[in-house]
Amino acid sequence: MGKNTHVDFGASEDEVLVWSDFAACVKAWCLTTGRAVEIRDPKFSGKDGRGWGFRLGKRDVLALLCRASGIDILLLLAAKTYQVLQRIELPTTDATNIAWSPDGRWIAVWESPSAGYNLHIYTADGHLYRSIAREACDEGTGIQGLGIKTVSWLPGNEKLAIGGWDRRIRILSTRTFAPLVFLDHADEINVPGAHVWSEHVDAQGTRSYQPTPQPATPPKAVLDKNESSFMKTGIGLMSFNADSTLAATREDSTPSTIWIWDLRKLKTVAVLIHCKSVKTLQWCAGGLLLVQTALEGPVVYLYSYDADGDMSIRALAPRILDLSTHISPAPAAKYRLQYLCSAPASKKPLFLLAHNTAYIFVWPHGKDAIFRFEEDEGEGGDRSEDSLFDILTGRTPVPRLKDVEYEEADEQGEEIGDEGGLEDTFRGKMGRGGGRGGLGDSGVEEMF
Repeated sequence: MGKNTHVDFGASEDEVLVWSDFAACVKAWCLTTGRAVEIRDPKFSGKDGRGWGFRLGKRDVLALLCRASGIDILLLLAAKTYQVLQRIELPTTDATNIAWSPDGRWIAVWESPSAGYNLHIYTADGHLYRSIAREACDEGTGIQGLGIKTVSWLPGNEKLAIGGWDRRIRILSTRTFAPLVFLDHADEINVPGAHVWSEHVDAQGTRSYQPTPQPATPPKAVLDKNESSFMKTGIGLMSFNADSTLAATREDSTPSTIWIWDLRKLKTVAVLIHCKSVKTLQWCAGGLLLVQTALEGPVVYLYSYDADGDMSIRALAPRILDLSTHISPAPAAKYRLQYLCSAPASKKPLFLLAHNTAYIFVWPHGKDAIFRFEEDEGEGGDRSEDSLFDILTGRTPVPRLKDVEYEEADEQGEEIGDEGGLEDTFRGKMGRGGGRGGLGDSGVEEMF
C-alpha cells in the first residue's frame, strides 16, 4: 500500500516498525526470524512518536492510536507477539496524541484543539480513570482560545503539564489530576526580580547576551499570507529539568522568547529573547538548558543556574556557543541538537550537534578523563594514572606482571603454561626477536 512513511525500532533492537502510506497499516518485523505482524488502521504515520508509544521503563506494552469507521480506538498490544491485550473505543471526537507516564501507570489521550479542551487519563490496563476539561473562567481574565496544544509528564511521576492555546500551562497532580499550578504568558515582560537577556550581534557577527531593562516587549511571530495572529498562539514548547523544579516554555505568539519558571516559588526567574524562533528546549543533567533556534548555523545557546541552600534559584548569565569552526559546513544544512541522556548523572553533560553529512560531540563544561586504570591500594597506596592511549602508543611502559614464576621462566627463555602460572604470549616474547618486542617483523610498532 504505497511507500513506507516512517520506520522505527520496536521493543528491542531486533524489531522494526514500518508504517505504510495512506494510514493503511503498521508492520512489526522481527529481524532474527523474518516474521511480521500487521496492525491495521493506525491513525497517524508514526513520525515524531505521534499516536504510539511503548510503556516507558518496561517497553512490554505498545499503545497505538487507531481509527476505524469514524471511531478513535486505543490498542494495547503485547510487545514481541503484538497480540491485542485491550481494545478501547475512546470517547473522543478527534484524538490527536497519546503519552505514557514515566512510571508506566497512566496513559494520557487528548483531543485535537478544534474538538475542545478534553484530556482523558487511562490506567495501564485500559480503564478510563478521569476526563479533564478546562476550568470555568471569568470574562475579565482574557483566557480564551482553542483546546490543548502540548502535553508533557514531569519527571518524578507526580505531575502532568498541559499547554493550551489560551497561553496557559496547567500543572496537574497525578493523584487527583486536579490543577496545582497555572503559568500564564503575557505580551509584555514586566516581572520584578527576574533577569531578562536579549541576543545581540555586533559588526563582526559575534553573538552575545545583553541584559535588557524591564518592561520589555518581545518580538511577535511573523504572519504568513492569510494568517491571523490567533493562528500562531499557545504553548508550543515546554521542558522540565530532572527534579521538576524548573520549567522552560515557549509561547508561539512570541516564538523567539523563552520563559524560565521556578516551580517551587511559582515565579519567573529569567527570560531569554533571541533573534530567531526557538526550535528545541532540552534540560541536561546538572541544571543546564540547551536551546536551538532557527538560525542557519551551528550555534547553541546555554542557560544554567545555581540552587542556593534556601531553595532559591540564582540565575547565571547565559552563554552562546558558535561551533562553526568545529563542524564542516554543508549547503542548506539542517542542524539537529540532541542531549545524550544515557551518560551517568555523575558525568559532565554531553550533547550531539549534527547535520546530514557531519556531527560533533560537545562537552560544554569540559570533558571527563577517560580510559583511566585504578589499582587496589597496595604498597604506598599508589594508583596508576596511565591512560590506555599512552600505553598503546608506547609513551608509558607496559607494567610487568607481578608473578615470580614468570620472572624466573623469562630469565631461562621459557614460556609458562596453565600449570606454571599466567600465560602471556605477547609479553613472553618481549626482549627477544631483535628488540622488536612481541610485534616481531610485522612493522606494526612503526605506526607508533
